[in-house]
Amino acid sequence: MKTTPLLCLLACLAAPAAYANSPMQGLQFEQQKLQVMKDVKKTCTPSKNLSETDFANKILANEDNKRHVRDATLAMERNNQKNYWDAIGQIQCPDL
Repeated sequence: MKTTPLLCLLACLAAPAAYANSPMQGLQFEQQKLQVMKDVKKTCTPSKNLSETDFANKILANEDNKRHVRDATLAMERNNQKNYWDAIGQIQCPDL
């Protein structure tokens, strides 16, 4: 009889832990996206009146650039600086 409430309590405590990684992964993705865009700006200087979102959309309008951004993000996750900078260097600057 005591095991049922104990199991219910354990289930209630374990359920939030299962969802705990999800918000952190979203935050990590946003941080990586900001870092990639910051480094892309070092090679592709946007005009001052272009918003961050518009700049990112112009970069990602090109399919090759999308692939290079994915490669850069993957290299960042793996802490591979050489592949990261290679991918950033291959991004083609759009007409700004």
